[in-house]
Amino acid sequence: SLRRVAKDAGQFETWSAYQNCEEVDFANDLPDILRPHADEVFRLVRQLPLKCMDKKSKCYRNLVRNASPDFIDFLASAHASASELFSEDVAYDDEMRAVLDNLRTIFTAWKNAETMRKSSRKFSEAEYAMKVYSLVRTSAVERSVARLQHPICLPQPAPSHKLTPEAIRTLNAKIAKPDGLLFIPTVRLAELCESEQSPYKVLSRAIRRKSGTVGGESSFRYQSTLCAKLPDARVFEIAGVFWEDKKPSQDELHPAYRQNRMATAAALRQLHALNIRAPVFGVVWAEGKVRAHVDWWQVKGETGEVMIYSAAYSGPPTRKERRRSGAFHEWDLAKPGDIIRVFLLMRNLDRWMTGAFCDAVVAGVTDLASKVQLGYTIPPWRRSGDLARLVGRKVAAQQEAHGEGDTPAAEPVAEAPVPAKRKSKKRKPRTSS
Repeated sequence: SLRRVAKDAGQFETWSAYQNCEEVDFANDLPDILRPHADEVFRLVRQLPLKCMDKKSKCYRNLVRNASPDFIDFLASAHASASELFSEDVAYDDEMRAVLDNLRTIFTAWKNAETMRKSSRKFSEAEYAMKVYSLVRTSAVERSVARLQHPICLPQPAPSHKLTPEAIRTLNAKIAKPDGLLFIPTVRLAELCESEQSPYKVLSRAIRRKSGTVGGESSFRYQSTLCAKLPDARVFEIAGVFWEDKKPSQDELHPAYRQNRMATAAALRQLHALNIRAPVFGVVWAEGKVRAHVDWWQVKGETGEVMIYSAAYSGPPTRKERRRSGAFHEWDLAKPGDIIRVFLLMRNLDRWMTGAFCDAVVAGVTDLASKVQLGYTIPPWRRSGDLARLVGRKVAAQQEAHGEGDTPAAEPVAEAPVPAKRKSKKRKPRTSS
């Protein structure tokens, strides 16, 4: 299963090698063309009106009239420890009133996190999710479509790697169920699907002509959705944000990060197939703390292979200290400033989904529809078929080519692309008598 692969570092290494997944550095490796997306999502300063801290302002008087003294103290504590969250340039308008109203829910989540942190009892991740994480997430997500434990299709192993029977046990998983993910509302992508000459229908006809078949897993209807189950309507289903909560059975948060990366790899393979140049974001919640990562696809110029890169978000640049490469920045939800930052992060992700990310999807798919009319082929990305049978067919074909009628079918086709395993010596083919 996917969770079994994520829990075992060795199995995950095999899975990620066959998917061309690599961990890289956020500061040095994120392509310039994608950096504006990350800058927008991680812009967590100057987001709240400073007037709400000014006792002479209308904003402050409204807060005092409508909120509890404890909530006012919560904001004051956040201002004292994270003054960069506030700015005189932020207007106290209807949108900001709604944000401050949402912060009351964040205050409740913070109180719960603080109580759990001080308690001598050890709380499960399910309790953290119910009393803290969910309050933060639901308060922030308004424009995109959030789905919980929604099955998505994992990607097919990269075609450049030949399968081995040993690797198939790890690669056989077809479905992932992220704890949560954000989709672009289908109504936002309606322009891509409705008319006779819409990109969706142009691409569907192109694949049908190329394959010579109607329907089935090779059809564009399968490639256009990240979901494991086909939607009722012919639409694009595209996600850009994924999160995982550390499970009670997990001793450390690494398995949650690995599981999140398997989901983001699927999303990125879909984005590459649809010609969409945008990153996706992952958020990992564990023991009252939150980490984030940015993942993206990139084609290697010399080989044409599609690489899937993942970079831990290491926090805002600072002059005082140089962050260790690859180190995660961590937000502590028991701190007023940090829990507000995480709320703003999720709010930014929600708005990015229906803003810059949606724009990138429309532009990429529209351009793809033009390319296929000039002969471009859409690479299938979804995990399909029986990998064991695929290996058997390749072995049989190799035996036939070399005249090896009785070589056992379990013999590997090629070495697995896993650096940790020592390569076995290739056996010379036997000559038939």
